[in-house]
Parts: sequence; C-alpha cells; structure tokens
Amino acid sequence: MKYRNLGKTGLKVSEIGAGCWAIGGPFTNLGVDGGWSDVSDENAKAGLMQAVDMGVNLFDTADVYGLGKSERLVGWMLRESKNRNIDREAFVVVSKTGLFQGCASHGYDPLQMKHQLEMSMQNLGVDYIDIYFLHHLDFGKNNEYLECAAATIREFKRKRKIRFVGLRGPHHFSFYRNSGGDFDADYNRFIKLAALVEPDVITIRYNVLSQSYNRPDTDIFAWAKQHNIGILIYKPLAQGLLIRRYSSKCPPKFTPGDNRRRKSWFKAKGLQAIEKRLDLIAQKYSLNTTRDYVHLFIKYCLARDANACVLVGFENRDQVAESFCIQGKLSVADVKFLETAFYGISDEIGDFAHLYFKDKT
Repeated sequence: MKYRNLGKTGLKVSEIGAGCWAIGGPFTNLGVDGGWSDVSDENAKAGLMQAVDMGVNLFDTADVYGLGKSERLVGWMLRESKNRNIDREAFVVVSKTGLFQGCASHGYDPLQMKHQLEMSMQNLGVDYIDIYFLHHLDFGKNNEYLECAAATIREFKRKRKIRFVGLRGPHHFSFYRNSGGDFDADYNRFIKLAALVEPDVITIRYNVLSQSYNRPDTDIFAWAKQHNIGILIYKPLAQGLLIRRYSSKCPPKFTPGDNRRRKSWFKAKGLQAIEKRLDLIAQKYSLNTTRDYVHLFIKYCLARDANACVLVGFENRDQVAESFCIQGKLSVADVKFLETAFYGISDEIGDFAHLYFKDKT
C-alpha cells in the first residue's frame, strides 16, 4: 500500500481508503432510499480486516450509513485491531453528520449535531474522530443553519472531539431540496461556503463519468492545492457502472433501501451508453476481467492529484483483495483517452441522480 499526505492535516493516509457506505446495508432516510443491498456482518467484518491486512489506514463512514450499522462495524474493526496490537492512532477514521435529522427540524441543528457526534463516537468506540464532515450543502431556507453549523463543527475541533473539519464538495442533489441544479452555480456556492466553514479536507465525486472538475473554471483540485486542503475522492467506479457489473439486456432491480434504485443511469438507456464506451476501452487495454476494469478506473482517479486519495467501497473480503492493491500508473495519454471516450455521456443519457423523484419503479 502506498500512502499520501492529506493536505494541511499532516495525516499520511493510504492512497486507497475503505469506503464503508455499502456495508451499512439498505436504509431509508428522509423518505429516500439511501443504502445498498444487504451485506452480512460476517462478510463486512472479513472485508474490513482484509483492508487492515493490506495496509489500509483510512476508513470512511457516516452516522446515516445503515443508520449507525456501518459505524458500529468500523468500531468492531478498531477493537479487533487493538487485539492484534494495532493502536487506534494507526487509523484515520472519518464520519459525517447532517443527513440524519432525528426529531430535529434540520440535520444541522446544533443540538442534533452534538447528539450525532456523541452517538458516532459511541458507535465507533472512540473518544475522538479524525475527520468529521458536514455531509451535505443544504443549510435550510436562506442558509439559516449555515453559521451555526460552521460554528458547531469548529467547536468540536476546539474541544478535540474531532481533529479536522471536512466539507462535502459541490453537489446539487440534496435529500432536503429534492431537485437538481446547475453545476457552475453549485461550484461557486461551494467556494463561498468553504470560506466560512474553513474545511481541512473535502470529499468529491470523481470518475470518468463525472468530469466537471476537469474544466479550468471548476477545477476543485487546483483550488484545494492552493489552500492546502486534502481531497477524498468517492465513487471512483461509479457504483459499479464502470466495471460491467450490470447489463443493459437485463437492468438491475434494486430492493427498497438501495440508493441505486433512484438513479437513471442504471436503466437500459444509461447502461447501453456506458457499455458502448467500455467496449472501446476494453479493446484498447485488453480488459478481460472485473479486476482489469477496477484497476484501470481507480488508477484514473489516482492520476488526477498526488495529494488526493480514493475511497473504494466493498461488500466482502474478495472485493477488498481485488480492489485495494493497485500497481502502476496511467500515462497522460491514457488519461486523455479515457476522458475522450466518455466525453458527452451526460448529454446522451440525461440526469443521473433524479429518477427517484420522477419514477420510483
């Protein structure tokens, strides 16, 4: 395992981190499917320890993933590692707040944030969290919760309940807003929010299907480098869309509680457009196995910025063994070829994230 410096935090993290969303299993939050298909505790635990054995020290979870289940599994991993004489300080634990509002009027109500932090620490079995994220960018009508949310998370840092503040990058889908938005406007709004929140780390969705950050006017990697802010990249494999996990001839039918149920690219039209491009790429790079696709597209993300690490999800030990050990690098020409192959796919398929609000079937 190779390691990278995470901006001004001084943290040295594995270039591939364990994304622990999927192991939380299916759940519904704020009336929206937010999880994955069911994952047994046995498989999740085996995957977590396989990651530890491979040198992964970055584990990313959230209070809402499985409504606490994912955090409790990561907490089990920390205890099991201690039994193997691996101290808590060897790990960088990430969690988030804001998407689970409980009985509060909003997830960023300060009292709710304090409750969720304490519950997350209890689930994890820790007395501090390394990086704690504001999980979304909807701060209520007229941003009424923005200043108090920023002040509250900075208070957590002052009291050393968290070490570093995280902020989600530009993201126009929201459980609260339930509508789309213009990416440029979202990017500009994020820059203003970041000036107030003062994050140490940001997290962004980045893969060959999501190339908005490659434009000079929305290059968040350049912005982060200028401010010495660490980056966690999530969804490098686009939730399996890039590894031929699904077929347009038999589109997947996800169970209630699975977030992929509300995404149009998992329908036949989206899968056909992706398959057409994957055929071209497979021919050029002689891709034959799932592992070949996994490694190619993770290397694409790793090539984007030397100070960014990539969060890779998993459901079992085999997926960790397959995905978490990457050898070699892509050339500039390889990166350009992949980006060209997928250029314009959003215009061809249409909106990625909002099928749920148009058609819940």
